[in-house]
Amino acid sequence: MKEKTLGILGGVGPLATAYFMEMIIKMTDADRDQDHLSMIITNHPSIPDRTEYICDNSRPDPLPVMIGDAVKLEKAGSDFIVIPCNTAHFFYDEIQQSVGIPVLNMLEETIRYAKSKLSGVRKIGVLGTVGTLASGIYKKVCDKHGIEYAKPDEDIQSRLTEIIFGQIKAGKEPDFASFMQIVENMKKQKCDAVILGCTELSVIKRDFNINRKDIIDPMEALARSAILKCGKKLKHG
Repeated sequence: MKEKTLGILGGVGPLATAYFMEMIIKMTDADRDQDHLSMIITNHPSIPDRTEYICDNSRPDPLPVMIGDAVKLEKAGSDFIVIPCNTAHFFYDEIQQSVGIPVLNMLEETIRYAKSKLSGVRKIGVLGTVGTLASGIYKKVCDKHGIEYAKPDEDIQSRLTEIIFGQIKAGKEPDFASFMQIVENMKKQKCDAVILGCTELSVIKRDFNINRKDIIDPMEALARSAILKCGKKLKHG
């Protein structure tokens, strides 16, 4: 079988892109270098901010730059593309239409993964940027799968925004206690699972070694799908 090459449309943000690549390597069942995936990566941090544009269309539009990067990945030999950024999936349809290779939908993979991990899941809470939540992209996927959707209230969202932009993206230590309070707030809303709908929050899961079945990491869901789509095996345990 011809070896498949994964294209990663990255830089949104750069730390999350590096973590995603590391995650793929660690999750692949490999005994030698040659057992790992081939990857082509664009790490393009100067892509205009997705949340700013979604909330205010007068701000610079990130879509043309992301389309340009997707086309580069296709021309470089990628067999399919992933975008390790939840908010960027607001532009998913346009990016997919711009290339002739598949673009895996991170949100779809996440909801399927949540359903496989938690049988009978009925309600999911999503933590993410203001842009992700305002766009309604996760609600649309939840509705499609017959799952009730919940998001933080305004005060909780303000605290979450500080963690994402004021701390993680700024290279500062995140307030872990505040983050876990936000998670528990969603659980009090009767959510069966909480999705870390921002790739910076996935970094918190890694750095603080969070291992809870009810906390779903979209990066992990996307990495699993990418490994399998490339014809490789997942490492167990």
